[in-house]
Amino acid sequence: MRYHLLAIVLATLAFTLWGFAWYATVFDDIWQSLIARSEGELIEMANMRGGFQNFFTYWISFVQAMGLFILLKWVKAKTFTQYIGLSLIVSTLIVLPALGNATLFAGTPTALLILDFGHFSLGYGGIAFVFFLIRPRMSSAS
Repeated sequence: MRYHLLAIVLATLAFTLWGFAWYATVFDDIWQSLIARSEGELIEMANMRGGFQNFFTYWISFVQAMGLFILLKWVKAKTFTQYIGLSLIVSTLIVLPALGNATLFAGTPTALLILDFGHFSLGYGGIAFVFFLIRPRMSSAS
């Protein structure tokens, strides 16, 4: 059981750090332009929210990692292809329509949808990869 929790915590950290790298480093200027916010505005918003923003960021990542963990256990994934395949199915059939709906009704640019979908697809693949790496221990522990 503790290996399951360890896997979920490691996947949560990996996914959250991936999000920070994706939006704050690799696509920083593009993302800020697409959401029409300056770096100063984003920092000010984060300061206003305080620690709650960090907690909520990690909590959302934890819930997503837990969801993928449950699905992978439910389908009894064993191979790397099964782990990655399920993460791509979830991101394509669940995340993409949700992001598309949010983009449509918020009136944000389609490029933001593509940027966000890239983040989730690769991030979910990372979560699945963490679970796959820890898989031998997870299957031996109850």
